[in-house]
Amino acid sequence: MLQKDFRDLFLENILNFLWRQWSALGVLGESRTKDPWIYDPEPMLLFTLEMGRYEPRLFDEVVDWLIVNGRWIDMQRLRGILREKAEINRNLIGAVAAFLMNQGNERKWRNLSQFCRSHDSNRYSNPESLFYEKNGKSHPITKTPDSIFLTHGFNRPQLRVRRMTRKVPITSYNTLRFLLRALFGLGSRAECLAYLLTHEGGHPSEIAKAIGISIRGTQDTLIELSRSGFILTRVSGKRKIEYWLSHERWWEFLSRGSISEIEKPIWIDWIALYSALSQLWAALNEISKEEMSDYMRSSKLRDSLEMVGSEFAKSGLDIPPIPGIDVRPEEYEKAFEEFIINVFGAR
Repeated sequence: MLQKDFRDLFLENILNFLWRQWSALGVLGESRTKDPWIYDPEPMLLFTLEMGRYEPRLFDEVVDWLIVNGRWIDMQRLRGILREKAEINRNLIGAVAAFLMNQGNERKWRNLSQFCRSHDSNRYSNPESLFYEKNGKSHPITKTPDSIFLTHGFNRPQLRVRRMTRKVPITSYNTLRFLLRALFGLGSRAECLAYLLTHEGGHPSEIAKAIGISIRGTQDTLIELSRSGFILTRVSGKRKIEYWLSHERWWEFLSRGSISEIEKPIWIDWIALYSALSQLWAALNEISKEEMSDYMRSSKLRDSLEMVGSEFAKSGLDIPPIPGIDVRPEEYEKAFEEFIINVFGAR
């Protein structure tokens, strides 16, 4: 497979994957996803804005979703994830937050916009094109740009919202996070419960890492929840306190049905996975721009794909194995192609 085709394969599958995820959350389009996992809006939003630069319609539909459903976004958690991201990611969400301030929810988005504002003065005097063609070439600079995005260093046509997005359906297992946020509010309570409902238990430090909230904040929340008697504790491994709950009691309550009828969702560490996918995309862009031997190309792909595969493997999902070191360099790309299509292709 040619280097360009290799990159295009990944981009096409990832964009289709993101369309499916957002359509299931209310973005205009057909939602036929059968994905078995819980959606996680904060890391998905950041990754979508990054990849949406290659799909302007997806980018704008997600902004439309935020206008209708932005109340579901946990701003404190979003800022926490952003602290580990590159400046370009903060600039993107900062521009979107500034746009949303003018759409009737100034209070929610103002602090995020200020938090994300770039300290690089050159960004504002020399704005870059927001969107790219699929081949990586920048869209032409428009002479009538959107003024809000321009003040954040991005040149793009005027963004016109349609408010065509549906409200998030919180009746499926995929949207467990939204159901818990409706019951317990935004914040660490809903996140801790989402983790415990998909695991046999956990220590505060491992839960904190998985949900993207500080250890202190997670531990305080777990202590408070345990006072209710519905979140339990036990000693596990070198006398560490582990928190757990009765899956049967909680799932029957949340689903208003019998535990035998419930198809419980799978937990995936989307913060880590989307970060790995972002690094894989960066590696593919590098490969497509440079002439490399089959060995060097397969080596870069293997290193990047192993990060993606390890995150999926933790979930226990039935996915094809990651192409290993036993695969010859000239055969690795075919193995990579099969893995990407099987994991991210249409379900």
